[in-house]
Amino acid sequence: MGRPAHGSDGLAGTEARPVHRRETAEHTTTRAQRAVAAYLLVGLALLGAWSPSSLGATLVGAAMVFLTAYMVLRLTLVLASRGYRTPEQEPVPDDELPRYTTLHPMYDEANMIPVVVAAMEAVDYPRDRLECLLVLEERDGATVAAARAFDLLDHFRIVVVPAVRPYGKPKACNYALQHATGDLAVIFDAEDRPEPQQLRKAAATFRAAERRGDRLGCVQARLVFDNEQPLRDGEGRTRRDDDGYDVRPTTWTSRLLGNEYAVHFDLVLTGLARLGLPVPLGGTSNHFPVALLREIAFEREQMPTMPDPDDGSVGAWDPWNVTEDAELGGAIAAAGWRTTVLDSHTDEEACLTARAALNQRSRWVKGYAQTSLVLLRHPWRTARAMGPLSYLAFQLQVGGTFVSLALSPVFWGLFGAYLLTGSDRIASLFPGPVYYAGMALLVVGNLALLTVSLYAAESRGRHGTVRHLLTVLPVWWCLLSLATYVAALELLVPSWRPSWNKTAHGVRHLGMGRRLALASATWFAAPEPTPVRSVAKPAVRFLPPDRTAPVLATGYVAPGVVAPRMPARPARPVPRPVRGGARPVVREVPKAPVRWLSEQSREAVLV
Repeated sequence: MGRPAHGSDGLAGTEARPVHRRETAEHTTTRAQRAVAAYLLVGLALLGAWSPSSLGATLVGAAMVFLTAYMVLRLTLVLASRGYRTPEQEPVPDDELPRYTTLHPMYDEANMIPVVVAAMEAVDYPRDRLECLLVLEERDGATVAAARAFDLLDHFRIVVVPAVRPYGKPKACNYALQHATGDLAVIFDAEDRPEPQQLRKAAATFRAAERRGDRLGCVQARLVFDNEQPLRDGEGRTRRDDDGYDVRPTTWTSRLLGNEYAVHFDLVLTGLARLGLPVPLGGTSNHFPVALLREIAFEREQMPTMPDPDDGSVGAWDPWNVTEDAELGGAIAAAGWRTTVLDSHTDEEACLTARAALNQRSRWVKGYAQTSLVLLRHPWRTARAMGPLSYLAFQLQVGGTFVSLALSPVFWGLFGAYLLTGSDRIASLFPGPVYYAGMALLVVGNLALLTVSLYAAESRGRHGTVRHLLTVLPVWWCLLSLATYVAALELLVPSWRPSWNKTAHGVRHLGMGRRLALASATWFAAPEPTPVRSVAKPAVRFLPPDRTAPVLATGYVAPGVVAPRMPARPARPVPRPVRGGARPVVREVPKAPVRWLSEQSREAVLV
C-alpha cells in the first residue's frame, strides 16, 4: 500500500485548508491574557464593593452554568457512545502493509527493557516492515547501558535524546520522529502490552479511510489497566511469586484508576468520535500517519533547541505541555482531520498508591489547563479552524475538567456549612431559582456520575470494582480535587515543582492480606528467650575453706555447708592486733543477687 494517502511533501487527496498556526505552552499565559484577567478582576472588585451579595450570586450563577454545560456534555457523550460503530477496516496483504515505526520513550526504566522487547515480539506484524525505536535520554545512563547490553533484534534501534531542556516525553518523541522511517507511527509506553493484532487493525483502518476519501488523522486504541483486578488461580486465590509478591498487583487506587479509563476510553472518547468532535488523545497507543505529524509540526523558531531535521519539520508534540497528547488531538482537529477509536486495546499498569495517583493526576490536570489556556490565546481564530461547536466541546473537555474538579469542593463546602450553621450569607448566594437548580445539579449530577462509573465497570466485567465505587468513590473525587489544586499551584508558581511528575512502572507489591499476615506474625509471635550475658565478676574475697562462709543477703550459702547462726555484729568492729603487723579486715560483700555454681568451684555470676 505504501503511504496511506500521504506524500513526502504533504498529504495527498485533500482539499486545501488554511494552515492553523500552533502555539506552545512555554509560557502559561500571554500578556493579553493577563491583561484580560486583570480587567475582569477589577470589574468583580467594583461589583463586590457596590453589592457583595450581587458579586457572590454572579460568581455562583456563572459557576453553575459552567458545571451544567460540562455535565450535559459528559452525559451526551455517554449516550452517544452506545451507538458507536467500529471503524471500517480493509484487510491488507502482508506485502502491501505500510512500514510501521513504534516509539518507546523511556526514562529511568532500565528494568523495563525486557518488558518492551517481549511486548513487541508478541505483536503480529512483518518484521521487515516494523521499526521499533527505544527513545532514551542521554542523562539516563543506566537505561542506555541496559538497552545496549540487551540482545536486541534487527528491527530495534536505540535513539539517544540529547540532554537539552525542556526534558520529558514530548521532546523525546519529537527527536525520535526525525529518525522515523515508517509510513505510520505509534507511541507505546514502557509498560504497554498492545494487542497482537493492533498494528494490522490500524493499518486496515487507515486504508479503508483512504479508499473512502475520509480525512482520518489518528486512530486511538483503548487503554486498559490490567491490574484493576488481581490475577487468580483455579481456586480463586490471588497468584503470587516465590517472594510472596502479587503477580498482578491490585489496590483500591488501581481499581478506581481502571474505572476512570473505562469511562474515558469506552464512553467519552467513543462518543466524541461518533459525533465527529475533537478527541483529547491518550498518552499512548495513538496511531498517526508520519506525513501528517510532519505537516502540522511546530515552526522552527518555536523550538530553538531542537536540531535541524532534513525535512524541515521540528516536532508535532509540544515539549512544554505535560499532556502533549491532548493538545495534539486538538491540533489534528484544527488541521481538518478526524480521530476515531480503534476496536483494540493496550494493557497498562495503574498506580498502586494514592500518592502516585495524586502525582499522575496533577500532571494530567495541569496539562489540560495548559491546553485550554493555549487555545484561549486566539479563540476566534481557533474556533474558525476547528468549527465553533468543536472548539466549545474541546474546551469543555480540557478546561472543564480542571474547573469542575476545582469547584466541586467549594460547592460541597458551602452546602455543608449551610446545613451546620444555617447562615443567611450563604443563603443569599442561592436566591430562588439558583437554589433549586443548584440542588438538582448536586443530587442529579453526582448520581449521574456514579451511574456512569458503575455502567463502565459492568461493561468491562469489573464486578469487583463496583464495591469500591460504592464505598470510596467520594474519597477518590476529593483526591482528584486535591490534584487539581496542586496543578494550579504548579501553574502559578512554576519554580515550585518544575520537574516532570513521572510515574514509576514495574513496581512490586504485597497484597493487603499478605501484609497483614506478615505483620500479625511479627506482632503476636512469642518472644525469644533473652540470653544470659556474662558480666564482670565482682571483687569478692572468699574465706579459707576451713572456715564458714558468711551468709549473704540473698539467703544462699556455699554448697554443702550448713549455715550456723550468726551472732549480732557489734556496732563498731574493733580490729584485733596480730603478731607481725595488722591483719586485713574481711569486709562485707555488697548486697547483690548472687547464684552459686556448683560446677565451678566457688565462683559467682550476677543474674
